[in-house]
Amino acid sequence: MQLSDRWASASLPHIVTAVKSRLRQVAFRRLAPHRISPQQYQLLMAIAEQGGRCQGDLARCTWMDKPTASRILRTLQDRGLIRAEADPTHGRRVLFRLQPAAEPLVEELQAYRRYIREGIERGFTPEEKRQIRVFMGVVMANLDRMDAESGGSPDGTEE
Repeated sequence: MQLSDRWASASLPHIVTAVKSRLRQVAFRRLAPHRISPQQYQLLMAIAEQGGRCQGDLARCTWMDKPTASRILRTLQDRGLIRAEADPTHGRRVLFRLQPAAEPLVEELQAYRRYIREGIERGFTPEEKRQIRVFMGVVMANLDRMDAESGGSPDGTEE
């Protein structure tokens, strides 16, 4: 695959930022008819994949800090899409589950998930996809190391 001059000379941080920004633009546009933000989508789908997850787990698996995850979970609760319930095995933990009203939305969002995954991976061979995952894993490990050096948490989320 040939890179344009613009991408060939850009710094890796610039490229990563540009890709993230463009992904958010596409996500906002595609999710707008569902009245849901990309971050709400991430948390809702994480709960749909595995109900009964706590806030900390949801923040980690979506790469959000806990205050952001908390705010978005409250919005999803207010919309009647998820419910919070006490964890029967842990006195202070709250678990989040889908409300029945969210199930049609989640089904529609599955189509978006397929669209975005297939669209982003279009034109890559299986080996290229594997290499991208390896490279992005190295980038994340480097960022985690850099964050830890400045006193951050190892997984990039706030404790």
